[in-house]
Formats: sequence, C-alpha cells, structure tokens
Amino acid sequence: MRRKRYQNGSLQVVSTHGKRKMWILQYRDGGSKKYHTIGLFSKMSKSEAQQAQADFMKEVNARTASAPDPQITFGDFLEGVALPFLRSKWKRSTRDTTENRIRHHLEEFGEEKLSGLGLQRLQAFLSGKAATLSKSVVAHLRWDLRAVFRLAVAEGYIVRDPTPALFTPKEAKVGTKRVMNRKEAQQHINALPLRERVIDHLALFAGMRPGEILALQRRHVTEDCGELSIEQRLYRGDIDDPKTALSKRKVGIPSQTAEVLREWMELVAPQPEAWLFASENPKKPLWRDNVWYRHMKPKLDAIGLGWANFQVLRRTHASLGHDIKVDPKVAADQRGHGIGVALDVYTQSSIEARRAAAEMLVNAILSGEQPETAEAERETEENRSEAA
Repeated sequence: MRRKRYQNGSLQVVSTHGKRKMWILQYRDGGSKKYHTIGLFSKMSKSEAQQAQADFMKEVNARTASAPDPQITFGDFLEGVALPFLRSKWKRSTRDTTENRIRHHLEEFGEEKLSGLGLQRLQAFLSGKAATLSKSVVAHLRWDLRAVFRLAVAEGYIVRDPTPALFTPKEAKVGTKRVMNRKEAQQHINALPLRERVIDHLALFAGMRPGEILALQRRHVTEDCGELSIEQRLYRGDIDDPKTALSKRKVGIPSQTAEVLREWMELVAPQPEAWLFASENPKKPLWRDNVWYRHMKPKLDAIGLGWANFQVLRRTHASLGHDIKVDPKVAADQRGHGIGVALDVYTQSSIEARRAAAEMLVNAILSGEQPETAEAERETEENRSEAA
C-alpha cells in the first residue's frame, strides 16, 4: 500500500502588508498547499519557531496518516487493509483456500484505482471467469469481491459499494457431483484392508469428514465403540477446532461399523491420547492425502472406483440416506452441518428415486391411486378416530 508522506513543512519568514515579519509554516493537506502562522519574528527565536513547527506538523502528520487515501489502488488496499483484516477471522483452512483464490483471480485489478471499479467492470470480470471456471468458484469470487468492497466502505476508502448488485452468470459451468450406488459402496469398502476399511465406514456410514476421522484419539471413542465425540479436526498436519459450531458433536456409530472399529481398536495404543490412525511416528496422526493417495486410491483404482474420494463418500452418505428416507434433520446433525446444506449441497437423489416419485405422481393423477404415504396417513387418522 502506498505510504502517506511524512512532512516536516517549510518554515519561512514572511513580511505582512504592515511590513511586520512573521514566522510562517508552509505544508500540504490533501494535496493542497496551506500556510500556518506561527508568530511574530521579533518575538520568537528560530529555535522556538522550529519547536512550534515540529509540534504543529506532528498533529498534521497524525491526521493525514489516519485518513483514507482516495487514490489507493485495489492491490494496495487488498494487501494493506483487506487481507490483514480478513485473516484475523478466517480459520487456517479457509485462509489457505480463500487467500489463494483471491490472489490468483483478483490480481488483474491490482493497479486499478479502488474507487474507479464500478458495477459494469466487476460484472464483466465475473462473466469472463464464468467462461472457464465452475459456478462454485465464480460464486466464491463474487463473495470475495463483496467482502473487500464492504470493508472499503466501512473504512471510508469508497462511498458506494457496487457489489450487492453482482450476480453469478448463468454461463458458469455446473460441475457433475458423482455419488456411489449401493453396489459401488459395498465394493468400495470390501476393496480396502482393515485400517482403511474403518476410515471408509466412518466416512460412508457415520458421515464424518476426513479431518475429523484422522483427528480421533482413543479418548473420543466410547468403550462399546457405539459413539464418537468430534472435538477437533486435522488440517495439513495441525490439530484445529471443528469446521463450524455445528461440527462439534456426538456421532452415532451403526453396529456393523462399531464391530469393525472394535477390531481396529485392539491394535491402537491404550493411552487416552493415542491416535486411532497414527502415522509411522505414533505421536502424529495420518495425513488425509497420504492415506488416500498411498493406501486407498490404488486399491480402488483396481476396481474402477478411484474417483470415489472423501467428498464422494460424504455425498453418498447423504444421498443414500435420503433415498431410504432417513430424517433430514437427523442426517444433518450426524454430518455436522445445517439442514439446508444437507439437502442442497450433499444430497443427490438417484434416478431410481426420481422415477419412483414420477410413478407415484402419474398413478395418483391418471389412475386415481393414493400414494403409499398418503394412504398410510389416512389409515392412521381412521385408527385414531376409532380409538376416540
């Protein structure tokens, strides 16, 4: 960010119209030349005038240093104001991904004047990105611009924020989010040895994130392995707080997963702080990329399921659970996020479920048949009436 210039001012002796000599200080304020009268030349020595000069310019420099620079560039504001502030509220995982995205994509505004960036220019930028990037990335860039410009308004660098009117262009590509069907899920688990199979179980059936799984210690597991406590997560070798407030939770473990987990727990060190999935150094947990690329993916590639990574496991947990009508609130609590995220982000309905829904609808309209759910509700209501 361009630094504010520190001024000493120019001390001068000037004769007034009455021909009296005065100590005058010349300085700049906001780009304008200004003058300040210090006192009579005959009443002040040069050293006294210089001390008065220093005292006055100290106030001027303090005032101009705190004033926002209206000529600041986007790049200078980003590096000097926005990123230092935003870093203070980001978790490390958010900081790494978001800051890299901002630096890589928003650098084209670097030399442009912040106050000169308007709605048309910013929307054209998003439209250009939509031609090559996914809808998710373009939407994140829009959020990034909103965060930067909101801060610029709050700090007084600009008067008007154009970013609320920005939109994600319809041309942005919507990526395909794959999920496994039931047969593929079975094959996925059966292809792995015990340790990786336990990890697979916890991701697929308990809905846990990989960082949560790898951060587990013996103290987080109940004696019967029927419940886990999510109190921390692993991110690039560091132990951190769970991703969100909802992520800190109790996870219910199904019986077959508990059985596999108990088998594995017999091989885990007995100390409460022992890692369930330790690396070669027993004092450190496994890293996600290591366990996936070295131990899981090669075996899954052999059966054509190398594409089914941890993100796919999480979506599969949500989608297959949705297909068998697991309560959405229960499923969201199990995975540790809001119910809206559960339905809109992770859940992918199968073609079989969609076909069945369409079949129910056409039967209800054209054949006069009651859907099973409606029929069950009617019978329940009749039973209640009879009991009353």
